[in-house]
Amino acid sequence: MLIALRILGGWAIVAAVIALVNDVTHAYETGGKFAFASLGKDWYLVSPSTQDMLRAGIEKHLTPMLWDPVFLTLLRAPAFAVLGLLGVMLFAAGLRRRSIDVFAN
Repeated sequence: MLIALRILGGWAIVAAVIALVNDVTHAYETGGKFAFASLGKDWYLVSPSTQDMLRAGIEKHLTPMLWDPVFLTLLRAPAFAVLGLLGVMLFAAGLRRRSIDVFAN
């Protein structure tokens, strides 16, 4: 289980680097007009049907109030930041913990 978390974290970090390189490349092509692409925009370009299915599932099975403040905030954030933070959190969760022996006298 821990190795799976580390692998997923590594993939998310690689995706964050790719998103950042894409933003920098786009800024270079447009002549220095730098703007970060949002996670929702990048996700919609890759697979628009899955984003719509997630919205319908959350609104149907959970609550519509969860979609608007929580998920829309994440989807409006820069893609590299969200993916990088997710990758670091998954990778850290997959690290082995050291056991510490505590002796009390």
